[in-house]
Amino acid sequence: MKLIRVLGVLAGLFFLVQTAFARINPAISDKYSNEEIAGMIKKYKNAHSHGTVPSAALHQKFQADFPKARDTEWETDRGIYEVEFEIKSRDCKAYYDAEGNLLMHVREIYRSELPAIVKNMAENKYPKYDFEDIEKIRRGSETFYKIEMERKSSDSEVKLLIGKDGVMLDELFDY
Repeated sequence: MKLIRVLGVLAGLFFLVQTAFARINPAISDKYSNEEIAGMIKKYKNAHSHGTVPSAALHQKFQADFPKARDTEWETDRGIYEVEFEIKSRDCKAYYDAEGNLLMHVREIYRSELPAIVKNMAENKYPKYDFEDIEKIRRGSETFYKIEMERKSSDSEVKLLIGKDGVMLDELFDY
């Protein structure tokens, strides 16, 4: 009897952990290809309007995806909606289409949350730099990391885009 109760408690805990994880990483829509999403986001970033009020359906979808979000700010252009928000004092962004499909999710993370292969790539390539800002980006079926690093002895910075497999996707220097 005790074993059945223990198994029931463990099953309940497993469900709670799965539910909590799902709220941190809601499902990205598979309606569009990775390239289509990248193009849509690029067009959006070139021109958008501030202070947008999303439709009730879109707002409900956002609340379902990110129930712990606070301090939300919406913007829109060309059918793409961007919402900036915070979860547990971490900055986040989400991009939706007009139908409420989640296209991309950006979340500020700590260095300790980087996969070892990504962290090692950045540290090995730039050993004299410190980690500054780190974001985990989920776009379509892709996951990658945007890492800003600052040189310890000067004001030079480098922005890296590294895939979850540790492959360098882009580097941009700021002197």
